[in-house]
Amino acid sequence: MSQIPSSETLDSRIKCNSPESPPCSQWAHPDAWHLVLADVQELPLPIPARGQVVPWKPTPDLVAQVLQQLPDFRL
Repeated sequence: MSQIPSSETLDSRIKCNSPESPPCSQWAHPDAWHLVLADVQELPLPIPARGQVVPWKPTPDLVAQVLQQLPDFRL
């Protein structure tokens, strides 16, 4: 049973689709959870980071590098 109802809005910029909902894009894996992000800003410079398939917590150094490129962003 799903922990989060299908297509529940977690934030105005994050939408969650459960395995029972229709695919959210042509690249979506069937029978899997998907987070659909809106209002995403591309960074001017790439920041090397080792990501993961699942959500992960960035290191403080990585967050500092990102915030350096987004001077108007507020936590």
